[in-house]
Amino acid sequence: MELPKVNLEALRTVPVGQKIALLGILIAGIGVGFYYYIVEPKNEIIAQVQAEIGKLDAEIQTLALKVKHLDELIAANKQLEIELAKKKERLPPEEEAVMLLKQLSDLGVRLGLDIKLWKPGNHVEDPSKLFIRMPVNVEVAGGYHTAGLFFDRISKLPRIINVTDLKMGSPRVEQGRVVIQSVFDLTAFAAPQEKKAPAVAAATAAVK
Repeated sequence: MELPKVNLEALRTVPVGQKIALLGILIAGIGVGFYYYIVEPKNEIIAQVQAEIGKLDAEIQTLALKVKHLDELIAANKQLEIELAKKKERLPPEEEAVMLLKQLSDLGVRLGLDIKLWKPGNHVEDPSKLFIRMPVNVEVAGGYHTAGLFFDRISKLPRIINVTDLKMGSPRVEQGRVVIQSVFDLTAFAAPQEKKAPAVAAATAAVK
């Protein structure tokens, strides 16, 4: 296929003004074609890429915020676990708590208190399942200083022992010394017995 021949002689006869106008039209056509076929498609691609970058940047910021909060939650959880472990250290097994209450009764006698009543109540597991309450109704008689020393020794124990509903009667003289009757509730706290998994419990029962 042969290309059309350009009649150069005819172009030479075209006035200069028309030649400039034709050249302007040609340049404008090339510019318009370049814009619509090259520049505009590239701009659309660039806009799409920028939108995707913005979306990814927002997701990265959201994830970074979540990671920060997660780190804070992990640190807070570790602190709670440490505090819980410390509190559990102050909760002896139930058998040890029973012995501790017996030791407190003996301590009162050694200090010079007359134990009028030492009545253990029912052991009650707290609804939280974290500890067991072991109450004792107590009535003692002795000097004011002796009773104060007894309560001071209880407050300094490494285990958790509460003294509540303390009622002290009027002082009276017995055998040449001032005696005060004290009634109160003594409550020891113990750790609940750890429950064995069904498979372990079955295996233990089989061995027995």
